[in-house]
Amino acid sequence: MPSARAESSPSLAEHAAARSLPQRTYWGYVRQVFCLLLFFGIGLVVSPICALLSRCFGSKIPSSTGQLLIRGLFKGWLRFSCRIGVFDIGFAEAEQLRGLRGTLLAPNHPSLIDAVILLSIVPRTVCIMRASLIESPFLGGAARLAGFVPNDKGSALIRHGMTKLEAGENLLIFPEGTRTGAQAINPFKNGFALIAKKAGASIQTVFIEREGRYLSKGVSLFAPSRIPIRFRLHLGKVIQARPGETAQQLSARLELYFREHLENTGEDVRLLKAS
Repeated sequence: MPSARAESSPSLAEHAAARSLPQRTYWGYVRQVFCLLLFFGIGLVVSPICALLSRCFGSKIPSSTGQLLIRGLFKGWLRFSCRIGVFDIGFAEAEQLRGLRGTLLAPNHPSLIDAVILLSIVPRTVCIMRASLIESPFLGGAARLAGFVPNDKGSALIRHGMTKLEAGENLLIFPEGTRTGAQAINPFKNGFALIAKKAGASIQTVFIEREGRYLSKGVSLFAPSRIPIRFRLHLGKVIQARPGETAQQLSARLELYFREHLENTGEDVRLLKAS
């Protein structure tokens, strides 16, 4: 699929001089808005059905069924969006994540579709989501069917996260807690590190590069953008808590690791050097 291409995916900085300049055109904007409306339209159809299934059958439907549904829908939407030239998404190492189990995925968070890209690739993955999104008519029903965890539950969030990891599911959580602002990354929260430490789980870091500001924090979904909108994903180190290391120390160590490897130019979020 376009979002998990096997060929080499150089960083945005490495091919910046050679790439052709994407164009902002009327037809490009039509395609951009169409993809956006298609995403929400699919959600409006599928999510209520999932909510009804959850209400009627509850735990009789395994969360893996909801995860498979979300993965398929996200993959199909991304494939279509890339085919018509709205997105250009490269992730040369995606195949390495397909067999992942019981691991915490920790990417930076430069755009609205970061979770969409990763959930389309990595099976058996539960996302820690903003509570407002789980209540959303576009995503809520499918998210609940897939066993996604709201981020407003405090100690219950830690317990749920540990349970998912111990059951062999992967946990997708953004250490920043929200999309990146003006810096390369926002300060990291400690919750992801506490879950990883208590569960004894590995943390697979992922660097996400974003070209342009569309889908970043504070930019309207209907703001015209040059297309294709480029994303490049790169695997970072697999990190585990050290003996005696607190969750705060683990979080600070990962934050420093990301800061050493990413820059925000004001337009792009780019990888500085090999991870």
